[in-house]
Amino acid sequence: MPKVTIVFGLLLCALSAIVLYLKQEFKLGTWLIPTGFGLPLMVLGILAAKSEASRKHYMHAAVSLGLLGGLLSLFQGVSGLVKLANGVEVKPLAAGMVWTMAVICFAFVGLCVQSFIAARKARSQQASS
Repeated sequence: MPKVTIVFGLLLCALSAIVLYLKQEFKLGTWLIPTGFGLPLMVLGILAAKSEASRKHYMHAAVSLGLLGGLLSLFQGVSGLVKLANGVEVKPLAAGMVWTMAVICFAFVGLCVQSFIAARKARSQQASS
C-alpha cells in the first residue's frame, strides 16, 4: 500500500502541474492545492515503505489526509455547483480541478479501506491458525 500512496500523491501533484499549464485567471496558488495534499501523501508513503514497524501508523495518517482532501474538495465542488445554479460564473478549469481532486482522494481512501479490511482478516486468520 505504500507504493499506492506514493502514486496517488504523484497523481495529485500531476493535477497541479496540468492546471498550472492550462491556467486560466483564478486565484494565485489555487492550482497548488492538490500538491499540498500530494506531497505529504508521498512523504507518508515513503516513510511507510521504509519503516515496517510504523507502517500502520503512516498509512492511517495517509488515509486521514486523503479523506480530508476528498471532503474539502467535495465541499468546494458542491459550493461551485450552488454558485452555478444561482447564475454566478464558475471557472471550468478550477471546477474540474476540484472534482478531479475529489475523485483521486476518494479513490485512494477506498483502496486504503479495502487494504485495511484485508489486513485485519489476514491477522485474524493468522491468529486462529
